[in-house]
Amino acid sequence: MTRGFVFFVSAACGILADQFSKFIITANLTAGTAIPENSFFQIVHVHNTGAAFSIFRGHIEWLIAASCLGVILVMTAFFIRKKLPFLDTRPGLAALGIILAGTIGNLIDRVRLGYVTDFIQVGDFPTFNIADSCLTVGVIWLVLLYLTSSSSGGDASENA
Repeated sequence: MTRGFVFFVSAACGILADQFSKFIITANLTAGTAIPENSFFQIVHVHNTGAAFSIFRGHIEWLIAASCLGVILVMTAFFIRKKLPFLDTRPGLAALGIILAGTIGNLIDRVRLGYVTDFIQVGDFPTFNIADSCLTVGVIWLVLLYLTSSSSGGDASENA
Protein backbone atom coordinates (compact mmCIF):
# COMPACT_ATOMS: atom_id res chain seq x y z
CA MET A 1 0.00 0.00 0.00
CA THR A 2 1.52 3.29 -1.10
CA ARG A 3 1.56 6.37 1.06
CA GLY A 4 -0.50 8.26 -1.52
CA PHE A 5 -3.14 5.57 -1.24
CA VAL A 6 -3.33 6.16 2.53
CA PHE A 7 -3.88 9.89 1.91
CA PHE A 8 -6.66 9.42 -0.63
CA VAL A 9 -8.42 6.59 1.23
CA SER A 10 -8.45 8.53 4.51
CA ALA A 11 -9.81 11.59 2.67
CA ALA A 12 -12.47 9.55 0.86
CA CYS A 13 -13.56 7.72 4.04
CA GLY A 14 -13.82 11.00 5.95
CA ILE A 15 -15.87 12.66 3.22
CA LEU A 16 -18.19 9.67 2.93
CA ALA A 17 -18.68 9.44 6.72
CA ASP A 18 -19.40 13.17 6.92
CA GLN A 19 -21.84 13.30 4.01
CA PHE A 20 -23.61 10.08 5.01
CA SER A 21 -24.07 11.27 8.60
CA LYS A 22 -25.47 14.59 7.38
CA PHE A 23 -27.83 12.75 5.03
CA ILE A 24 -29.11 10.60 7.91
CA ILE A 25 -29.64 13.67 10.12
CA THR A 26 -31.46 15.74 7.48
CA ALA A 27 -33.63 12.78 6.45
CA ASN A 28 -34.70 11.94 10.00
CA LEU A 29 -34.57 15.09 12.10
CA THR A 30 -36.27 18.43 11.47
CA ALA A 31 -33.98 21.46 11.75
CA GLY A 32 -33.93 22.72 15.32
CA THR A 33 -34.99 19.37 16.80
CA ALA A 34 -32.80 17.66 19.41
CA ILE A 35 -32.76 14.10 20.71
CA PRO A 36 -32.77 13.45 23.57
CA GLU A 37 -34.12 16.75 24.85
CA ASN A 38 -32.32 18.49 27.74
CA SER A 39 -29.33 16.15 27.84
CA PHE A 40 -25.57 16.74 28.07
CA PHE A 41 -25.08 14.88 24.75
CA GLN A 42 -27.60 15.51 21.98
CA ILE A 43 -28.09 14.94 18.31
CA VAL A 44 -29.49 18.24 17.09
CA HIS A 45 -30.09 19.37 13.50
CA VAL A 46 -28.57 22.84 13.02
CA HIS A 47 -27.95 24.94 9.89
CA ASN A 48 -24.69 26.83 10.43
CA THR A 49 -24.13 29.70 7.97
CA GLY A 50 -20.84 30.56 9.64
CA ALA A 51 -17.56 28.82 10.35
CA ALA A 52 -16.26 27.37 13.63
CA PHE A 53 -18.22 28.70 16.60
CA SER A 54 -20.53 30.36 14.01
CA ILE A 55 -18.02 33.13 13.25
CA PHE A 56 -18.41 34.88 9.88
CA ARG A 57 -22.11 34.01 9.91
CA GLY A 58 -23.74 34.92 6.60
CA HIS A 59 -20.48 35.34 4.65
CA ILE A 60 -20.82 32.17 2.61
CA GLU A 61 -18.74 33.44 -0.33
CA TRP A 62 -15.75 34.09 1.97
CA LEU A 63 -16.13 30.73 3.63
CA ILE A 64 -16.26 28.97 0.27
CA ALA A 65 -13.12 30.84 -0.81
CA ALA A 66 -11.37 29.94 2.46
CA SER A 67 -12.35 26.28 2.03
CA CYS A 68 -11.02 26.25 -1.53
CA LEU A 69 -7.77 27.78 -0.28
CA GLY A 70 -7.66 25.05 2.40
CA VAL A 71 -8.02 22.35 -0.25
CA ILE A 72 -5.21 23.95 -2.29
CA LEU A 73 -2.94 24.13 0.78
CA VAL A 74 -3.56 20.50 1.74
CA MET A 75 -2.96 19.31 -1.84
CA THR A 76 0.22 21.42 -1.99
CA ALA A 77 1.42 19.81 1.24
CA PHE A 78 0.69 16.39 -0.26
CA PHE A 79 2.76 17.14 -3.36
CA ILE A 80 5.72 18.61 -1.44
CA ARG A 81 5.64 15.97 1.31
CA LYS A 82 9.12 14.69 0.42
CA LYS A 83 10.49 17.98 1.79
CA LEU A 84 8.64 17.48 5.07
CA PRO A 85 9.80 14.18 6.60
CA PHE A 86 7.11 14.12 9.34
CA LEU A 87 4.49 14.41 6.61
CA ASP A 88 5.94 11.79 4.26
CA THR A 89 4.82 8.93 6.50
CA ARG A 90 1.63 6.90 6.55
CA PRO A 91 0.43 8.57 9.78
CA GLY A 92 1.30 12.02 8.40
CA LEU A 93 -0.53 11.40 5.15
CA ALA A 94 -3.54 9.89 6.96
CA ALA A 95 -3.74 13.04 9.12
CA LEU A 96 -3.44 15.23 6.04
CA GLY A 97 -6.14 13.14 4.33
CA ILE A 98 -8.63 13.62 7.15
CA ILE A 99 -7.92 17.35 7.15
CA LEU A 100 -8.78 17.32 3.44
CA ALA A 101 -11.93 15.30 4.24
CA GLY A 102 -13.08 17.86 6.78
CA THR A 103 -12.43 20.75 4.46
CA ILE A 104 -14.21 19.15 1.51
CA GLY A 105 -17.09 17.81 3.65
CA ASN A 106 -18.08 21.29 4.82
CA LEU A 107 -17.31 22.82 1.41
CA ILE A 108 -19.82 20.46 -0.21
CA ASP A 109 -22.51 21.70 2.20
CA ARG A 110 -21.66 25.36 1.69
CA VAL A 111 -21.77 25.10 -2.10
CA ARG A 112 -24.82 22.82 -2.26
CA LEU A 113 -26.92 24.23 0.58
CA GLY A 114 -25.53 27.64 1.54
CA TYR A 115 -24.88 26.40 5.10
CA VAL A 116 -23.21 23.53 6.94
CA THR A 117 -25.29 20.84 8.65
CA ASP A 118 -24.11 20.44 12.25
CA PHE A 119 -25.60 17.85 14.58
CA ILE A 120 -23.38 16.84 17.50
CA GLN A 121 -24.00 18.80 20.70
CA VAL A 122 -21.94 18.15 23.82
CA GLY A 123 -22.75 20.33 26.81
CA ASP A 124 -22.36 24.03 26.09
CA PHE A 125 -19.78 23.44 23.33
CA PRO A 126 -20.91 24.67 19.89
CA THR A 127 -22.67 22.12 17.70
CA PHE A 128 -20.34 20.38 15.23
CA ASN A 129 -20.22 17.55 12.67
CA ILE A 130 -17.94 14.79 11.37
CA ALA A 131 -16.09 17.20 9.04
CA ASP A 132 -15.29 19.51 11.97
CA SER A 133 -14.05 16.50 13.92
CA CYS A 134 -11.84 15.44 11.00
CA LEU A 135 -10.30 18.90 10.82
CA THR A 136 -9.66 19.07 14.56
CA VAL A 137 -8.25 15.55 14.91
CA GLY A 138 -6.16 15.89 11.74
CA VAL A 139 -4.57 19.18 12.80
CA ILE A 140 -3.80 17.93 16.32
CA TRP A 141 -2.37 14.72 14.86
CA LEU A 142 -0.13 16.64 12.44
CA VAL A 143 1.11 18.93 15.21
CA LEU A 144 1.95 15.92 17.39
CA LEU A 145 3.73 14.20 14.49
CA TYR A 146 5.71 17.36 13.82
CA LEU A 147 6.65 17.82 17.48
CA THR A 148 7.69 14.19 17.93
CA SER A 149 9.66 14.19 14.67
CA SER A 150 11.39 17.45 15.62
CA SER A 151 12.42 16.14 19.01
CA SER A 152 13.58 12.77 17.66
CA GLY A 153 15.23 14.45 14.68
CA GLY A 154 17.12 16.75 17.02
CA ASP A 155 18.23 13.81 19.16
CA ALA A 156 19.34 11.85 16.09
CA SER A 157 21.44 14.73 14.75
CA GLU A 158 23.04 15.27 18.15
CA ASN A 159 23.97 11.59 18.36
CA ALA A 160 25.36 11.41 14.82
